[in-house]
Amino acid sequence: MEAVLELKSVSKVYGSGHTAVKAVDNADLAVGPGEIVLIMGPSGSGKTTLLSIAGCLLKPSAGTVSMDGLSVSSLDERRLPGIRLAKIGFIFQSFNLLSALTARENVQVVLDFSGMPRRLAGKRAADLLIELGMGARLNHRPDQLSGGEKQRVAIARALANEPHLILADEPTANLDSKTGHIVVELLNKIAKERGKSVVIVSHDMRIMDIADRVLQLEDGRLREGAASLATDPVCGMVIALEKAVATFEYEGKTYYFCSLTCRERFAALPSDYA
Repeated sequence: MEAVLELKSVSKVYGSGHTAVKAVDNADLAVGPGEIVLIMGPSGSGKTTLLSIAGCLLKPSAGTVSMDGLSVSSLDERRLPGIRLAKIGFIFQSFNLLSALTARENVQVVLDFSGMPRRLAGKRAADLLIELGMGARLNHRPDQLSGGEKQRVAIARALANEPHLILADEPTANLDSKTGHIVVELLNKIAKERGKSVVIVSHDMRIMDIADRVLQLEDGRLREGAASLATDPVCGMVIALEKAVATFEYEGKTYYFCSLTCRERFAALPSDYA
């Protein structure tokens, strides 16, 4: 079965000479229809850069990116907006909703750009939002919505043009635990019931429960399997255990920290963070 998304030997280098930084280093990735791939890694590991390349927002310095068998990395820049509109749905950490538009209008605008007649676009936007439990909030602006409701609007917008590929950048980062769980289940439903390929970059280990594959990205290199990870209880950063700067034992449990500052704050008031 042909991959919906395929990256071959993809690298991205910023700068040149002795100041060059390789954000992505010779990455290979193939994602099949209906597959959920979770990419994890510490901050600064290149996750967002890799997702931006997969979404045709960045050109790789080397390697190729293909979607449905089409080499998109070799296309003229002027053709890429059309590819993004037709083939990719984006879900962002910060939602990226237009503040002056209602929930329905935020979804409809994608359909308007694709050329769908306005009446049909409005109906499809409403239908998607109703399906995602937003029927009572169609005419509310983003400042009138909770974080979970904003993310549902963002998911509806990502699905509007029926793209084959959904790319999600930290989709649960700005949500509380309960709402984050709901969003995780929605992403699973999108992949399995709608047959969409979903690529998620995240620190949220709950997403591992729905992922078909978990990949680890560190220092720009992508490999199969997640590292042993822990969440710093003070700042919330997910870190590989071997990269932890410090640890602390409390009530029979070991806690891992990204910095000595976080460890000191925890040690001062462990009951507040444990």
